[in-house]
Amino acid sequence: EEVPRAVLLSFTAYAKELLATRPAEEIVAAALSYISGVTEIKKRSTLSSMEGFTAYQMSNTFEVRSPYYFWNALEQRLGETFRGDVKFMKLTKDKMGCVIDVPCKYDEFIEDTWHDSNTMKLFKMTEIPVLEDYDPRRRFDQAGGRGGARNGGYTRGGRS
Repeated sequence: EEVPRAVLLSFTAYAKELLATRPAEEIVAAALSYISGVTEIKKRSTLSSMEGFTAYQMSNTFEVRSPYYFWNALEQRLGETFRGDVKFMKLTKDKMGCVIDVPCKYDEFIEDTWHDSNTMKLFKMTEIPVLEDYDPRRRFDQAGGRGGARNGGYTRGGRS
């Protein structure tokens, strides 16, 4: 409505030509894409939105105490180099899984190499699960942790 009729008329011939070759929805979508400057879709992680990464979720049939269980599983099944390139890992709230960000260059490798077992599965994440609020530095809180002393239950002279 804000474009003057005279301007519209100068584009009418081009519009008719395009409508003869492509569906109207594609034409409008292409115009919007071009106007907004988005002419390619870059892969981004569902988890972190980092460009060039894919978010995966690992699920397990039993609860684990820390993410190290999953780090070790990744290294054993996919190699030390792969594990080193994983940029993020966080346990799920139920501690029966984790989420990770993996460089997209590994997508095909994972598909070809990883085989789910009866106890563990690895799959591309479609939505973010509820994640644990884990901070290893707060493992022993001052009020209710082991011994209640600062520094995780230890004092300068030894165990409190």
